Amino acid sequence: MSQTLNTNPGANNLNANLDKYVGTWKWEENNTSFIIIFKKENIILPPINKNVRADILYGFHKFVNNNSIIENSLDFSNTTYDNKKSSILAGLGREGIGNTLLGSITHLSKNGIGGGKKTVNFKIEYLDSTHIKLVSLENPQGVKLTRTGQPVYDWSISLPQDIILTKQ
Repeated sequence: MSQTLNTNPGANNLNANLDKYVGTWKWEENNTSFIIIFKKENIILPPINKNVRADILYGFHKFVNNNSIIENSLDFSNTTYDNKKSSILAGLGREGIGNTLLGSITHLSKNGIGGGKKTVNFKIEYLDSTHIKLVSLENPQGVKLTRTGQPVYDWSISLPQDIILTKQ
């Protein structure tokens, strides 16, 4: 089942289903850990530009491998969506209802298009009030072009997946 966005001028698309994801989630095994902080905010959808609002999840993550911090955006977890410091975005479109959450995470340690930061798509399953499963991470579809002198797009994904995170 999916949520259809009302794009009429002045519409406000509320989504209480996102509330169950809000909070801090952690997975840890040996010397490796992955933390996600989800926050919910009702934002104006900029591409629509008709004063259309919608609930979204945005967030931050930290990845530690062999006791070394590989990626960390948690320092910005006290900011709002408008501050543009988040590394996670989810909650719009086809995943708006049910126990599956689709979104994207900025893979901070990888080169993206034009040498920018790489973004990967995620699928998360809500298991219960204290557990979610990060089912998969995938590169976005499409051609990735590199201009002369720019870093090559990094197709690898080093963030953990197929893991169960516990609410903290």
